Amino acid sequence: MIPMPRLPVSCLVLTVFASTMPVVFAGDASTPTTSNNVEAAAAGADNAVLVGKVVHVYDGDTIKVQLSSGPIVVRLHSIDTPEHDQPWGPEATAALARRVQGRQVSLDVVTQDSYERLVADVFVGDESINAWMVQQGDAWAYRHYLDDDRFCSWEAEARAAGRGLWSKPPDTWHAPWQWRAAGRGESVEYTDYSEETAANCMAAMPVRPQRTDPAAPVSNAGKPGAGAAAPGHLPSADCVIKGNISSSGRIYHLPGSAAHDKTNIDESRGERWFCTEAEARAAGWRPTRGQ
Repeated sequence: MIPMPRLPVSCLVLTVFASTMPVVFAGDASTPTTSNNVEAAAAGADNAVLVGKVVHVYDGDTIKVQLSSGPIVVRLHSIDTPEHDQPWGPEATAALARRVQGRQVSLDVVTQDSYERLVADVFVGDESINAWMVQQGDAWAYRHYLDDDRFCSWEAEARAAGRGLWSKPPDTWHAPWQWRAAGRGESVEYTDYSEETAANCMAAMPVRPQRTDPAAPVSNAGKPGAGAAAPGHLPSADCVIKGNISSSGRIYHLPGSAAHDKTNIDESRGERWFCTEAEARAAGWRPTRGQ
């Protein structure tokens, strides 16, 4: 997968509009997903949140979701699970299937990847499935694409507890991204993760966000109270809408709401203040559900 920046939904629409040829994803030749479906899904979600039913689980980090506009393939953001031919690959797939197969999910869209899949944070109710997979030891924190360092802490906790893939011998702990590279014929020297720490994982992230409390819950209502406003960047009297960034995505909170009171803005992480809801939406933020 090629790294891509988080894009506002308007950019997603422009990206997929340029492609009208059907795209068949590996492992699902019988039911192709077209880029037109992705276009319709993106265009129909002005705040980049989609709702649909999971109709197929390809592996531990990829699912098919049936939207009203048609089926789309979704890659779970921030995580990477063992491949089918890798130790714990089948178990990771089974774990995700038990959690989401046939259920309604909310998709907090992050971007579109090079395979024209939507990359998203996936929720069942208020539960982050992305976070749950790592916490259960069924997935790795995908260091190259992380923007929330809690995934590193959750992975470290699962490894220390011997959950999921971490219950296997350490010599089987091959990172999926290295396993795929080896499968492509590249010369790979597998990293020894037997002494891995949350700090090492965080150091491998492309951007170092402010460290957050790994005990804080992940929900689709936003992350409470992580970080603080940078000195000298307090809002003006007219610009008091809080633009928060968390594992739930980019969410804005209106004055008077409980989340607004609990949320602090850390501009060093890209969080910001907005003067109007229209400004927040145009910048790629969405409201808290029910707001």
